[in-house]
Amino acid sequence: MGPISRRDVIRAAAIKDPLLSAILAFNVEILPDAISEIQKTSVPVFCSDIIYSILESYDQWQEEQKMRIEQERLEAVIRPGAVRLLPDCIFRQSKPAIVGVQVIGGVVRTQVNLMREDGANVGEIKGIQAHNENVGSATVGQEVAISIDGPTVGRQIHEGDILYVNIPEKHARIVELELKLKLAEDEREVLENFLEIKRKKDAFWGR
Repeated sequence: MGPISRRDVIRAAAIKDPLLSAILAFNVEILPDAISEIQKTSVPVFCSDIIYSILESYDQWQEEQKMRIEQERLEAVIRPGAVRLLPDCIFRQSKPAIVGVQVIGGVVRTQVNLMREDGANVGEIKGIQAHNENVGSATVGQEVAISIDGPTVGRQIHEGDILYVNIPEKHARIVELELKLKLAEDEREVLENFLEIKRKKDAFWGR
């Protein structure tokens, strides 16, 4: 087939399937311009004068890629979480509302929506502060301040309210079917309460 060229590397890098974007080189030279392009693109090259060695290395790489892709998919899933608004911890009523909360189950993160116990969406968490420092998430037991874009304290939300992370239906299906056994007890309890609320209006929600 001839030596591996820069053009070969560019073609491999353009392949959209991450499990196929690689070069298998059996007993051929890799040209200098190809080496330079490989360093830029990080396209994996499996090169040997033993064909079985190439195939074995490629198969192992594919398995590692599959595991990485699956891990990234699951890490992107919005997980169960619930907070209770603490008394006397209203720092701003609206635009955004800033309130003190206790995480009573699961995890809450920025850029997720919250809903009330009646199923009404109240708004998106824009920020979380713990000990006067911005953080990306808070877990069960923590008391933090959160800013919520959307509601007005005293109208849509009140002290003592329990708010749930409003998990999108597609994510909820993944959590229930693929992650439920891996959840901590507090996360499972929050998930069950959340699904019960959603399925009061639609028995097939998230199924």
